[in-house]
Amino acid sequence: MTAPEAIPRFSPDDRAEIGRAAGDLVTRMRRHGAGPDGSVTRLLYTPAWEAGMEELERWFEAAGLEVRTDAVGSRFARLAGSRPGVVLSGSHVDSVSIGGAFDGILGVIMAACAIRWLGARFGSPVHTLEVFANCEEESSRFAGNFWGSRALSGRIDEDELDRLTDSDGVSIGDAMRTCGLDPTRVAEASRDDLEAYIEPHIEQGPVLDKAGDDIAVVDRIVCIRGLTVVLRGAAGHAGTIPMSLRHDALAGAAEAVLGAERLAKEKGAAAVATVGSMEVWPGGFNQVPGAARFTLDFRHPDDPVVDEMEAALRRLLAEIAASRDLELHVEHRLGQPGMRFDERICALLEAACVDVGVRWRRMPSAAGHDAQLIGRLCPAAMLFVPSKNGHSHRPDEETDLSHIILGVEVLVQTLFRLAYLP
Repeated sequence: MTAPEAIPRFSPDDRAEIGRAAGDLVTRMRRHGAGPDGSVTRLLYTPAWEAGMEELERWFEAAGLEVRTDAVGSRFARLAGSRPGVVLSGSHVDSVSIGGAFDGILGVIMAACAIRWLGARFGSPVHTLEVFANCEEESSRFAGNFWGSRALSGRIDEDELDRLTDSDGVSIGDAMRTCGLDPTRVAEASRDDLEAYIEPHIEQGPVLDKAGDDIAVVDRIVCIRGLTVVLRGAAGHAGTIPMSLRHDALAGAAEAVLGAERLAKEKGAAAVATVGSMEVWPGGFNQVPGAARFTLDFRHPDDPVVDEMEAALRRLLAEIAASRDLELHVEHRLGQPGMRFDERICALLEAACVDVGVRWRRMPSAAGHDAQLIGRLCPAAMLFVPSKNGHSHRPDEETDLSHIILGVEVLVQTLFRLAYLP
């Protein structure tokens, strides 16, 4: 079937159909890993994850799409085109522990609804369209750091298969075997046939919801840096050691927490700094803390600003350690450079927003996403739909069905331009 030159638009019946399909699939997927509090815990290579992938396969096949599993367990649902090259769209299937039913998986559902609708209306595209149901992004079970998209982009080292273990000591390679996957074939997941990638996702923050906007065109992902900090002092009796003679590691850590917060505020609204975890030893209520270990996460859209923040944080930590006579150890934990997305795809998303008539804005993503890795293989961009009250990574995470339908319509127009009118 030859695609018409006119850009596709949804009728009221189309919107109702998309709403039913998306709502039904959200409901079906949230059963896999469901908790009694409405949460979802769907960790990589667990039974809940396997059941979720099987649910998606059934839906893809019923939609008339050809389903394939890659070497790490990601699923691809294909609407074959007449020329080489693939336009990919989707997101991840795994969740955080005690997370919600929308983060990641909604991007898979939106892409699936869009590609199914295009195939039903216009038949085969010029470039193949594929739904990407990525096996893992969250690093919730293994510190895999974008396992699925790193596999797709050929960025997994062989030693990781044994080195990455979960809290029970199970290696990621052994976990793969329990799902019928062969860890020696991981390299086969890499691809060189991608023409473009669009990742739909919930915003995970409050900007769209508070502004009353329907869609965000995401043109970049911020630079993310992480440090693990250990301060060591001297433990002792809480009642017998005078304040003037203490080397309290937790007091030094507390000073660092407030200093990091102050530094981020001084850098402006785009900068953030977070101490997300802390451990204290010995940990008794009547003991002076002799050691404290904590993480520092800091982000900004511009890599040079993050370099400045890291230098300032390291100076701050050194000053705190010196003033309190503490031993300091700082370890580099995470370093993700910022990613600017393809301007042409961003412009196509914007044109679709205008045509559909949604309220939209451009914005960066302050969270990491698969698009920042796949965007190094091919032109890429993201679109956000609102998170109600800005909630994410929690059981009450929610996105209105009306916003999902609008997001699918914007995605349909953009994929049509990329795959049917390349």
